[in-house]
Amino acid sequence: MSQLSLDEREQLAQSVRAACERLAPEERLRAVAYDADGPDRGFDVELWQVLCSQVGVAGVALPERFGGAGYGATALGVIAHELGRSLAPVPFVASTVLATGLLVELAEHVPDVEERLAGLAEGGRTAAAAITADGGRWQRSAVALTATTRGDGWVVDGAARHVLNGCAADDLVVVARTDAGPAVFLVDRTAAGMSAQPEPVLDGTRPMATITFAQTPALRISGDEPVDDLITRTVDLAIAVLSAEQVGAAERVLELATDYARTREQFNRPIGSFQAVKHKCADMLVALELARSASQAALEAFDGPAADEAGWRASMAKAVCSEALRDAAHANVQIHGGIGFTWEDSAHLYLRRARTDEVLFGDPGEHWDRLATAAKIV
Repeated sequence: MSQLSLDEREQLAQSVRAACERLAPEERLRAVAYDADGPDRGFDVELWQVLCSQVGVAGVALPERFGGAGYGATALGVIAHELGRSLAPVPFVASTVLATGLLVELAEHVPDVEERLAGLAEGGRTAAAAITADGGRWQRSAVALTATTRGDGWVVDGAARHVLNGCAADDLVVVARTDAGPAVFLVDRTAAGMSAQPEPVLDGTRPMATITFAQTPALRISGDEPVDDLITRTVDLAIAVLSAEQVGAAERVLELATDYARTREQFNRPIGSFQAVKHKCADMLVALELARSASQAALEAFDGPAADEAGWRASMAKAVCSEALRDAAHANVQIHGGIGFTWEDSAHLYLRRARTDEVLFGDPGEHWDRLATAAKIV
């Protein structure tokens, strides 16, 4: 696995930020995430294709044998940080990290895997993963889909809720129960008996869907060995990458808050000169730096010798970063005052993202419990 140098990280971050600033200004984000209709609502197709074709975001972590750059989780974190800053409505976590990660892990069982992964890396196709019944953390008991044999193949039945970027996905990687235990299957978007219904969401940049299967033909892509550890590892990577998005969003929230505090005046002086506002901004900065360290520690675990710590580090990052972004988003609204509560102000958008990411893949309480168990505190 290759590693990016510091200069390469900065260049990658600058490229992603430039693309987001040019193609996804706030007015376009609002149009894509909240005003558009159809399966692509919440998915900026043009931005995603540019990010994939010109920057290579979807192939940065693909192994070189599949035509990718062969970089690891740290590179994914660099990209996620910039996407989080702009709230970019693209399926990076859902398609590039989660679904593609499972496909790479099970590549030996996937026919034409190079062609499939090339389509995902180029941005011409996207994928989503339906792992549990409610889109939460991986738990064997939460698998709601069932798979049975029919003729020489398999069919899947059941429904999975809260599938991230599920409506726009061309490929679905699903986990379903079989007589021998959970197994992983690949389902084409056009397969018979499958339907995707968009769900009402708080954050339009995080579109979710309920995917229903009724005797839907599926290709089994896992072997006879248990898949629990493989799924856990891939979901933990997605959680670590999500934490980098949260750090990027919290960083931008702090910028918005301090910029407003410098320019907004009350009693003929900037509100940033008031002690209460200073304290809020200082608390946001301290929490941001703690979140940054936690996220980096989680990402580095997937790339280095601390792989056995990746699970609890990912949970630590998810808990710390979720709370940091949530608190920062609320403080930003308070600093903005009345205008911060209006739909027209950007503070509202970051608050929606913060509240959504807080519960995505498990809320902070669940991850604190996992961390405590791993550390043998309880």
